[in-house]
Amino acid sequence: MRDITTLSLSRILYIKQRIIGILKSYKMKILKISVIISVLVSSPFLFLIYDLASFDKSYLNRNVIYFNKTNLNSKKSKEFYSLIEKIYYKTIYKFSNNQKEYWGVDVQNRSLLEEYKIIKGQKSGFKKGLTLDEIKIPEKNWLRSHGNLNSIRFSNLKKINSQNIKNLKLAWTFSAEDGKKGIQANPIAKNGRVYFPTPGNFIVCLDGTNGKLIWKYKVKNGSHAAKRGLMLWKDKISGKEKIIFNNDDELIMLDADTGRPSKNFGNNGIVSTGSSPMTPVIIDDQIIIGTTRPAIESYNIKSGKIEWKYYLRKFDEGILNSSDFEGGNPWGGISADNKSKTVYLTTGNAHPYFVGVMRPGKNLYANSIIAFDLVKKDIKWYFQETCHDIWNFDIAAPPVLTTLTLNNKRVDVVVAFTKLGNTIILNRDNGQPIFDYRKRIAPASKLPGEKTCLYQPDLTTPEPFYKSEFNLEDITDVSKQENEFVKNLVKDFNYGFFPTHELNKPTVVKSLHGGATWTGASVNPKKNIAYVTSNNMPDLIEVYSSKDINKDFKVSTNGMKQKQLFDSKGYPGVKMPWGALTSIDLNKGKILWQVPLGNFEELKHKKDTGTLNYGGATATAGDLVFASGTLDKKLRAFDSNTGEVLWTYELPYIGSAPPTIYEAKGEQYLMIPATGSWSLKNVYPDLVEYGDTFLAFKIKR
Repeated sequence: MRDITTLSLSRILYIKQRIIGILKSYKMKILKISVIISVLVSSPFLFLIYDLASFDKSYLNRNVIYFNKTNLNSKKSKEFYSLIEKIYYKTIYKFSNNQKEYWGVDVQNRSLLEEYKIIKGQKSGFKKGLTLDEIKIPEKNWLRSHGNLNSIRFSNLKKINSQNIKNLKLAWTFSAEDGKKGIQANPIAKNGRVYFPTPGNFIVCLDGTNGKLIWKYKVKNGSHAAKRGLMLWKDKISGKEKIIFNNDDELIMLDADTGRPSKNFGNNGIVSTGSSPMTPVIIDDQIIIGTTRPAIESYNIKSGKIEWKYYLRKFDEGILNSSDFEGGNPWGGISADNKSKTVYLTTGNAHPYFVGVMRPGKNLYANSIIAFDLVKKDIKWYFQETCHDIWNFDIAAPPVLTTLTLNNKRVDVVVAFTKLGNTIILNRDNGQPIFDYRKRIAPASKLPGEKTCLYQPDLTTPEPFYKSEFNLEDITDVSKQENEFVKNLVKDFNYGFFPTHELNKPTVVKSLHGGATWTGASVNPKKNIAYVTSNNMPDLIEVYSSKDINKDFKVSTNGMKQKQLFDSKGYPGVKMPWGALTSIDLNKGKILWQVPLGNFEELKHKKDTGTLNYGGATATAGDLVFASGTLDKKLRAFDSNTGEVLWTYELPYIGSAPPTIYEAKGEQYLMIPATGSWSLKNVYPDLVEYGDTFLAFKIKR
């Protein structure tokens, strides 16, 4: 019995070991199969990342992988990407609908909330501000478009003044004769020479006393050489002066004396960059540019080598990691404070402009003023004007750095002039509003899947220089007939305070052409007074559903129509003035005066009408403000204290950029490009023609 039992036990143990061995074998096979399946499943994702991702060690924030559809090389990868994109968007879409911290409350509950929220202005605790000597106001020279690093666009020269302005005469003209196109660059000047781009994509240097050509340089690639301006820089070691500007996705450096490319800078004076239309700023050995992507970039001024790049996006706020859904790009402009090693940016709105279904959240850092610390290479602070913008209320102009006198103390501030008609004044050190900042509850969206932010800006101090909200009382009063025409046209449309869109039903918004434009403002730092040009033109925006998009999204990302709200005769469908120049006391936040800018001559018998304008203003110490860019093609000089028109000159074409003030051989000159306006051409194609003329004026002795 024992032998049998022993045999039986041995057999059992043998069988047990075999079973364990088999299980182990299968376990290994299962593991191997699992690994194989995992590799097969993940490989397309890895392939996609490899195919799409560009990695740069110099990226300074956590968003080191940047996806771009254009990098896809094969049809299969494009198809696979589209599949992943749909899944990703669908997931994000469903997730965002449940995130009340992003969206606030439902429609029926908004009426229960407070109508206004107040951000208290900073009343004390200011650091010592700059003196007038430290601000470095432009005098004889104009070294950067917008005047200087502070973008104040103000001249200390006063040989041309309110007393002798009637004697201002044409000194010289220069016709480029290389094409006709609206030039938006404010010319620069140094030691009697002026520099600017031409319609034919040349950079030219002229004698500032007579307009004679000294040299010209042909920009071979692109179509936007120095689109928004140039900058002059002096090498302290060699003593040579350089002209630096952006040309689409290139940064170019030329010798100021000869116009020849700087051989040691990049590839024979040219460096590839992110696309940038704006004027660079230079601090120490860094050239800082803002790009049409949501990023700023730094390049070594000696070699042209990229030093770093920083993306201005906040993915955890809901902006998707896709080339189609970007954060705010700093195309509006850039200013710099050399003392604190800080650059200040204004940003545009997130894409797509009018439908935010697929970009949930506040969309940081769009529609913002941003302070970026060049030492720490990180955002110092930001201030967002419009939350989750679906109206195109981007901040289109560079911020102005100046120093105010508040409570008998000088305070360094950054000032932004916006499409909403707001003058936003922030403490330069911490981004806090100087005055109380009021927000008003905004309506909930009527668009399927769209969620709007609870509160939007509704400032009372400083006084808005423009009313962005459209209501029936704003309809034109040119005549009773035109009033009735427009009233009947918009009676079933959406309008009001931050009006939301509906499918196939237009919304009246004053954003595309309204408020402050890319030209920004001129600021007199001695008196702390700003002079800003603005437009008053409503647009009709209509979004519509698209069959091409996933049904879960209901609304197309780019399905929209846009046109201007005109009366039956083609005039803006709102009350005059349709364009204005406004003087603002920045210390008190009060409007000093506002006057129409431009005229439709056929309506002048009624009153000054104002017109759309994209020329901008430049103020001087001679108690003058010069402004142009109007449909009537006139350059005007205003008394800076009263707004009275003291002098006019009809240009051959519309003034297309702010005037530049400089001195040459003891004489003060005013120079302006007159090349027509691309922005006005889009609205009035039959009234605007492009030109090629540049003019300079001086006092006739």
